[in-house]
Amino acid sequence: MDKRTHEEQLGFLRTLRRERAAAFRREIVPYFRYVFQSGFGLFASAILFAALIGYSDLIRAVPDHWPAREVGVVVLSLAALRAPLRTYMRPADPVFLMAMENRVAGRYVNEALRRATVAGVLRTLAASALYAPIYIRSPQTSELADNHPVVLLAVFLALLAAHNVYGGWRERRLASRGWRLGLKAVRTLLTALSVAALLLYPMPAGVAFAALCAALLNLLWRLPAQHALPWERLIEEEAATRRKWMGFLSWFVDVPSESAKPAYRRWIAWTGDWIPWSRRWAWHFLYAKVFLRGETFGALWRWVVVTCLVMAVSGSALADAIALGVSAVVCGLQLSELKRVRFVETVDTLPLSPQEKLKAAAAVARAAGLLAVLTIGAAGLATAKLGAAPEGADPSAWLRPDYGLAALAFGLFWCGWWMPRSIARHRDEDDE
Repeated sequence: MDKRTHEEQLGFLRTLRRERAAAFRREIVPYFRYVFQSGFGLFASAILFAALIGYSDLIRAVPDHWPAREVGVVVLSLAALRAPLRTYMRPADPVFLMAMENRVAGRYVNEALRRATVAGVLRTLAASALYAPIYIRSPQTSELADNHPVVLLAVFLALLAAHNVYGGWRERRLASRGWRLGLKAVRTLLTALSVAALLLYPMPAGVAFAALCAALLNLLWRLPAQHALPWERLIEEEAATRRKWMGFLSWFVDVPSESAKPAYRRWIAWTGDWIPWSRRWAWHFLYAKVFLRGETFGALWRWVVVTCLVMAVSGSALADAIALGVSAVVCGLQLSELKRVRFVETVDTLPLSPQEKLKAAAAVARAAGLLAVLTIGAAGLATAKLGAAPEGADPSAWLRPDYGLAALAFGLFWCGWWMPRSIARHRDEDDE
């Protein structure tokens, strides 16, 4: 192949990715007008202002017993670990681009890796900047901060984030799913240990330990067989990203639906078998199984876990109440996805009443929403004093039953009545 043809192919791949990214933006950006018209912008702004006020109060006087070390390790580890990769791959690409596989792996994917690395570094630097005032002023970490220049610490954390982006790419290339999951778990553990070493131990020792962990991961990534370019993996990830965007936008406006990929989830899918095996409960069974094995359940339980962690470290009754109320709203919106479930055409041949479909969807959403709200409320009660002021201080900062009961009542009302009622309401477009 002559040099001119080579340059033409590289230019084609560079233009292809740029055009696909622009097409994706043109597809989703117009829907955000409806998102902001729904009041979500004001709601998000209120949450942001409340978070800024809470953050300002926290850095002004960090309580003695506030878990600054644990929070720093968790937050900075999560910031450094996240390594999404947008390639905009499509199912037909292996057919039309296979002849240029080496150049796709080079020019096309390297551009995506570069953007992902920049995003990961900036995200970690932002998290470091937010944590630095706490690290300096907290009684638990102030002495450590004296020997840890925050700028130098942020640089090493940014390098750790860049290494995780590269590690995510190496793991995507692995041929064995078992190796991929195992090495991802090892990378998660070593990243958390590296962040802890950088924050809590002398700087030279922490840097040496982080470098040793990175070298170990580089060695482990060489052991299993790997693809030159994991076409199917990249296509699946791109499809999952599109489903998440469309799922979020569908809370506010009707958007073209993306085909969902079911998950096994043997640890929870069996609970759907509790539903009686009879014609009366058939729609309930179908919706329960779709929910438990679909992406809505994954988003729901991840949100519940994050809310529980936030409440565990907040140390404020008002912050806990706000977190519970916001989480209840988000859970209800996520569960509204059940109304948009579309079964295969052959389901119409079953001897089941179509008028019962939305009622069954509402019942499943009600059960899941109430369980989520009660789980968050129980977690908030169990961890009420975990991030609170020292013993003997005014308990009104962390123990306010009126705040908690009001937030819990709102959550039960929203997820137990309002959203199920909205799901069960029939509209003309539901027949389409």
